[in-house]
Amino acid sequence: MVKKGKPTEPLTRKQISRREREAQQRRILYAIVAVTALAVVSVLGYGFYQEYVVKPSAPIAVVNDKPISTRDYQTMVKYRRFELASMIARVQNQLAILDPTIEEQQFLVQYFQQQLQQLQLQQMNLPMDVLDSMIDDELIRQEAARRNITVTPEEVQEEIELQFGYQRNPPTPTPTPITATVAITLTPTPTEAPMTLEEFQRNYSEYVIAMRKNAGVSEATFRRLFESNIYRRKLQEALAAEVPTTAEQVHARHILVDTEEEAQKVKERLQAGEDFAALAKELSKDPGSASEGGDLGWFPRGMMVTEFEEAAFALQPGQISDIVKTSYGYHIIQLIERDPNRPLDEDFLAQKKASALDDWLAEQRQSEAVKRYWSSDKVPPVK
Repeated sequence: MVKKGKPTEPLTRKQISRREREAQQRRILYAIVAVTALAVVSVLGYGFYQEYVVKPSAPIAVVNDKPISTRDYQTMVKYRRFELASMIARVQNQLAILDPTIEEQQFLVQYFQQQLQQLQLQQMNLPMDVLDSMIDDELIRQEAARRNITVTPEEVQEEIELQFGYQRNPPTPTPTPITATVAITLTPTPTEAPMTLEEFQRNYSEYVIAMRKNAGVSEATFRRLFESNIYRRKLQEALAAEVPTTAEQVHARHILVDTEEEAQKVKERLQAGEDFAALAKELSKDPGSASEGGDLGWFPRGMMVTEFEEAAFALQPGQISDIVKTSYGYHIIQLIERDPNRPLDEDFLAQKKASALDDWLAEQRQSEAVKRYWSSDKVPPVK
């Protein structure tokens, strides 16, 4: 049998009104909490978005409208730090096993100490060096694309293998015929066995793992570094092939003295009719040309210091310059002859070919196509 409860009494108008007010207050409170929570989440989300999306994606440099992201820059800084730290550790290990008090080891100690100082200097300059290197790489890649220069994955793989000491087809050693008639008493040094494919794969795998763990660098980024090296080498070869083999050149001689007063006296004696070559032998302080009457031979632009070069190329055959001041002293220059299209000296031509890429990059870096947005807060902190 169901027990009947006491019937519920109806709410008064006053009670109903109070309950409605309480419900409304609760709704208002919930709305305030929700809005506050949304605001907090929005602020945190905006901060996260700014810190981990906007800032890393912002360009640290732009090369011909192609941005270099801060994220990529920070990755490369971390990798270079990892690379330098490894090299420093190896040098320090070498120093640890050497004894500077042993005379036979002192040269090696000095050598490794100099290496250590150079590596530590590279650490100090690393943030800007990385930026310059990334700008150079982008300039090179763009120019390579313009010239239809390509790099294949196979070329990258071979470059990596060589860097790790593995040769796919090592040269077969050829024995040197022995012609000596005296008895050989020295024990031959055993030849080190070439690295096997398995050894390379193991070393490479271990390095990639260590690189990812310590620097956060992916294998793809690592391979891109080698790709960049090959692009650099190919563009260097292309630019070297384009270096002109002839150039405007002048044949000149000069008299070098230490002070302006001495140079003025030389000038007066020349104006009085004395022979230039004779005065050069008597007065010039240039050990390389004084005995030859000051004769410098033929030279193109780019071989002499700027002030000297500008003065020499401004002369006509037979003319003598005013006093020219350079870092070497004070010069009086006489132009003997000039040729608008003379073959370049082999050594100078080889030098120009070797510096073809560096000269091209130096010009490109200063162009309006390269814009930098670097600031110290974009350098990742050292962990």
